[in-house]
Amino acid sequence: MHPFDFRLPTARSQHAVLPATGEPWIDGLAAALQQRGFSCAKVPPAEIAFQAFVDGAAIVVWRLEDGLDLPEAWLRMCERAPQRMPAVAVLMPDSSPAEVESCLAAGFDEVFSLRSDPERAAARLIGRARSRDVHHSLAAVDPLTGLPGRNVFFSRLDPTVRLSSRASMPMAVAVIDLDGFRLLEQQVGRLLVRALLRDIAEHLRKALRRSDTVARIGDDRFGLILHHITAFEARRLLYQLWRSLSARPETLEAIGADAARVTFTAGVAVFPGDSADGSELYTRAEVALDVARATGHRRVLLYSETAGDAGNRASGSTDLRYHRTSASGREDPE
Repeated sequence: MHPFDFRLPTARSQHAVLPATGEPWIDGLAAALQQRGFSCAKVPPAEIAFQAFVDGAAIVVWRLEDGLDLPEAWLRMCERAPQRMPAVAVLMPDSSPAEVESCLAAGFDEVFSLRSDPERAAARLIGRARSRDVHHSLAAVDPLTGLPGRNVFFSRLDPTVRLSSRASMPMAVAVIDLDGFRLLEQQVGRLLVRALLRDIAEHLRKALRRSDTVARIGDDRFGLILHHITAFEARRLLYQLWRSLSARPETLEAIGADAARVTFTAGVAVFPGDSADGSELYTRAEVALDVARATGHRRVLLYSETAGDAGNRASGSTDLRYHRTSASGREDPE
């Protein structure tokens, strides 16, 4: 990498950065890590944090030097902002319980002394690194549906608002909450409900444009970021999603008649009318969802309609109970 190339390095899940101290213990740890498939780089202690960032290391070992400020050392490790935080251990030549407690309180994952077994130390660090990998993956991708997770959804809100503002185009944030989900789970069990959630996630993914975002942000809750769409278009899109919402035939057969009750309620907030801030747009979409829940299930409600909206029976109503759905082959909502 060029010294002035500040792009984020690729994370390497089987790489360790160790201090080049010449101690037999470090050599033993490196050998134990290499036996388990890890590559190891030994660098001067002062370069540990930077080299760990450049290498995208999964494991980092510091050697406690006299006068080393532990919180400062931990901050130096964190401020490089790696893609995922490595498992970080401190090697103390002769550690006391108070020193161990100080290291752990500063944020380090493990503390080893020269009396520690390098084989066991390698196993503990690898376990830490793998656990960190799993947590990072769970934060990015929902393991059940394969959709982006909650963290990814919120990380995309403000950039999308900025792009829409620059292009002078509207956008919308929607929160979808399934109706009767808890009751259905009690009746058919968690296993079938998991299959239903996967099918609904796949349906939403296919129904939206590739430029849009659909994420699972709760057990039975999904978040949508919709590009270049007005309030009217967003409401119409969500109504179309509601009408076409379905699951695979084998899932519906396994669930039985109870599957017919699976619908959703949604709240929508629109940029720029409702807010110019991503987090506030989401909050207002949730407010609209709460109002929709309070005034009747199976309803799509815009935030701008939350004041004084009584769910009239006009054809333009946002209340899904008053739309006919015979064309979709489903019974009219209650």
